[in-house]
Amino acid sequence: MNAAPARTIRAVATAFTMLAASLGVVAVGATPAAAGTKDVYTVTKYSNTFNGGCEAEATVTYWPGTDTATFTTRVTSPYLFAACRVNTHLYVQGKSTQWNSATHYTMACGITDTSCASTQTTTGTYYNATPSLTAYVDSVNDALEAMGMPRSMNRKTAVESISIASAACSTGCTRECA
Repeated sequence: MNAAPARTIRAVATAFTMLAASLGVVAVGATPAAAGTKDVYTVTKYSNTFNGGCEAEATVTYWPGTDTATFTTRVTSPYLFAACRVNTHLYVQGKSTQWNSATHYTMACGITDTSCASTQTTTGTYYNATPSLTAYVDSVNDALEAMGMPRSMNRKTAVESISIASAACSTGCTRECA
């Protein structure tokens, strides 16, 4: 029997294993402890230290399977004449990559401003919230398909966790709230 085909098969299998490991793809039948398996992630962040007292609380729920994020943000302005504005930004974390996701904007008016309340709560749902995650999953699946393997990567298996960052400012703020 010729050993060349066996060496070729082993070389292809080794190359596939190395590519899969570098991309965080799991071989069929394996179940790593850190594999993303959750259907939904939720995180809440609170701060009252923005610009001397703007108060903000944001909760984000993210569904990796549909790449949908729902934000609920409450902002309170302690100022008589100045508004507080908050940008809440979602980050989606994979095994070795972080993808930028949707940003949600909320504003509360000053206490004496009659055009809106000094405490505001807004919600927003963002579909296709993380296009770069979708592009990553597509590129991994393209590589798998090019090697004759099934397209087995999806957003749910790529995501390990989420985090949020909020930038807040009162009237007169600069680019962090733009």
